[in-house]
Amino acid sequence: MLSFRTKVFAHRGLHDGRKVAPENSLAAFARAADEGWGIELDIQLSRDRQVVVFHDASLNRMCGICGRVRDYTYEELRALRLGESEERIPLFSDVLRLVDGRVPLIVELKGTGGFDPVLAEKAADLLDHYSGEYAVESFHPRYVYWFRRHRPLVRRGQLCTDFFLTNARGQRWQFFLLESQLTNFITRPDFIAFDIRFPHHPWFRFWRHFCTPVGWTLRDPAKIPELSGDFQYFIAERVRSSD
Repeated sequence: MLSFRTKVFAHRGLHDGRKVAPENSLAAFARAADEGWGIELDIQLSRDRQVVVFHDASLNRMCGICGRVRDYTYEELRALRLGESEERIPLFSDVLRLVDGRVPLIVELKGTGGFDPVLAEKAADLLDHYSGEYAVESFHPRYVYWFRRHRPLVRRGQLCTDFFLTNARGQRWQFFLLESQLTNFITRPDFIAFDIRFPHHPWFRFWRHFCTPVGWTLRDPAKIPELSGDFQYFIAERVRSSD
């Protein structure tokens, strides 16, 4: 089961959209840590196998160029601006150094390109030298299983949503497998991070009795009291206006 001193985690940091402190930027993470919010962030690999912090597979939305993160080296990525700010795509190691244990982290390993053991290995190696509180999570069960096998003491979580209602791309049998979380019998997650729009989903109602329930993404933190009966922790979207 999951246990953290902080109940609410800032989704991709305490960001302002695209201006001064965009999502998954060092500025957004600094703001979250300064205000005592936990931090949720996303990691994936660059072409030269550096662990970078970025959500989308594509660079289009946040950097305005075509191509995928994994098609660029880190040196090429760091030349790009995030949104309309002067912030750049950070290395995961830079984020760990910045936060330095001040607030707990939830680290999502992105599985848009499929399971890559190099991402798990590199992330684990970096976290081995991090003294703060953290957990890892992924939509891809193989990442959860990798941590069970290779870092069994690291708290791990299975991300999930109602794939049918959200019109996700994929095969129906894949949706059923992911949505039912039957892989939990093998991966043994400590928590399930479930889409907060579907608190009455039958599979969520089942698994919440065995794993700590974490709700994502909460758009209005004022609703935490009414949702606390369903979720113990929250990943919340709080967009802060630029100074």
